[in-house]
Amino acid sequence: MSSADSHQLVHSDAGRDKSKWFLTPSAFEKLLNSFSSDREEAGAQYELIRRKLVRFFEWRSVASADEHADETINRVARRIDEGQSIENLKSYFYGVARMVFMEALKDRERAPVGLDDAPPKSLRQKAPEEIEPEARIVCFDRCLDSLPPDNRRLIVDYYQEERRAKIELRQELADRLQIPLNALRIRAHRIRMSLEKCITNCLQAGAGAK
Repeated sequence: MSSADSHQLVHSDAGRDKSKWFLTPSAFEKLLNSFSSDREEAGAQYELIRRKLVRFFEWRSVASADEHADETINRVARRIDEGQSIENLKSYFYGVARMVFMEALKDRERAPVGLDDAPPKSLRQKAPEEIEPEARIVCFDRCLDSLPPDNRRLIVDYYQEERRAKIELRQELADRLQIPLNALRIRAHRIRMSLEKCITNCLQAGAGAK
């Protein structure tokens, strides 16, 4: 069994509860054929887009990035299986990924969290309600990219995982940086505040330009 085939089995189950539709062998074949008529090339393209989708969700601090990537793939495969014609497959994948991200964001914002546990994006509710969610995502991505690489990596890693795994990950981060856990919290808080200020300024500038 190829790695592409094994991935298919994994995210067939991942999508079952969320969309009540799972990837059948026939639908998976149609998905691969959409990448290329050559099976080996199609498998390589499939694995490449899956890695990129996982990274897409990881960079946005979405828990279970693998599952959200697989949900995105399932939705695209379903459209293909239903006979939808897709001209730019890569762009379509990212369009669906953004919708899946927005759903995850809404679910996370409904859940109560402590200030220290709230990812920077979940605090964007301070922005005016008339600001479109898409504008918030654009501003977040822009501000995240503007951070120094070390700070960007730290803030992304700091808000990964949940519950016990999150505690262990933060301790690993502190150990890697050779600083106490409390010092790590302070550093992450400062980076987050800087990021939030940038996002607020970006949103206000966008609103003023309308």
